[in-house]
Amino acid sequence: MIEKFLKAIFEKIYKFPPEVMSIAPGRINIIGEHTDYNLGYVLPAAIDMRVYFLASRRKDESVFMRAENFREEENFVLKNISVSKPKKWINYIKGVLWALQKEGSSLQGLNGLVWGDIPLEAGLSSSAALEVSIINGLDELFHLHLEPEKKAFLAQKAENDFVGVKCGLMDQFISIFGQKNKALYLDCENLRFDLIPLHLNKENIGFIAYDTRVRRRLSSSQYNQRRKESAEALVFLEGNGYRNFKEVGLETLEKMRSRMKKVIFKRAKHVISENARVMKAVEALREDNFLLLKELLFLSHESLRDDYEVSCPELDLLYETGKEFAGCLGARLTGAGFGGSGIALLKKPRIAAFKKKLLEKAERNRFPRPEIYEIKFGEGARVYSQVKEDKR
Repeated sequence: MIEKFLKAIFEKIYKFPPEVMSIAPGRINIIGEHTDYNLGYVLPAAIDMRVYFLASRRKDESVFMRAENFREEENFVLKNISVSKPKKWINYIKGVLWALQKEGSSLQGLNGLVWGDIPLEAGLSSSAALEVSIINGLDELFHLHLEPEKKAFLAQKAENDFVGVKCGLMDQFISIFGQKNKALYLDCENLRFDLIPLHLNKENIGFIAYDTRVRRRLSSSQYNQRRKESAEALVFLEGNGYRNFKEVGLETLEKMRSRMKKVIFKRAKHVISENARVMKAVEALREDNFLLLKELLFLSHESLRDDYEVSCPELDLLYETGKEFAGCLGARLTGAGFGGSGIALLKKPRIAAFKKKLLEKAERNRFPRPEIYEIKFGEGARVYSQVKEDKR
């Protein structure tokens, strides 16, 4: 088991066992893209790919951290946390410690090890899984007694204010609250959520994740620009008496079109229409209506491509292949876009043929060779305490 393997590595490095082991999953977002930071609706599900964090306390304020995936180590002191340029991975860990200290949490030094099997920069939320695994582990290690929602907010704060990626709350939230074989229907304004069973096995269908291998650096990409544009759209709507995007329908938006900048209208159109698609998708899943879900997934990609403009040729290839492939029940980009991953829902007997078709088309177009994963849905974050009598 991977847990036993990681414990052995920890003991080899630090000469004593870890006190805690924390595990947090990545996610796919079935539908509801770029709606989380716009305080709309999302429908993610936790996947069976995870980040592990093992740690023990120190008597001083030094933090020693090992990223086993990279075979890299970094150390710093709690009272002098600053952004690291050479090693980007450490900033997500530093960011959580920074956010906890800003919140007034009492911390001390620690020895830590992180490892994960979530593909990096693939749109499957490896960063949020890392943040949640760290904050869960520290909560247990230092007896912070943080509420689950507070953990999600602090993990988001670490990424927003320390790393510099203005992400919404969805990724951290699903990593904490996810349950196996269930999607999480979340209202990002008031954090009310409902767990929606996924009866995929009963229908003999399943999701794949399609990693384009096109990498983007979110903090320096157009992601933050999209946030600014949607915020400008919201200011316009507020000036016309609406509190948020959820209160506006497409017909109402169309009446205001002539008074809006073209790009701002398009951003608002995506958010409003995507919120409606999420609500319809929830009903489709409740009724096992996968033909309706198919339509919604394709429409979501079209909106992300044309109105929010976050797609790319490699992601469009997935959509176009899905549209013409018998046995595909929808395909769309997932995550921030600009590269990263997409998802497709397929009849299981047709998955192998769909993979083959995607690989052939990618090669023909001279795209990077994609990685394709059959998705299994996993549990939310959990932490195990292994406190020893000999505290170090």
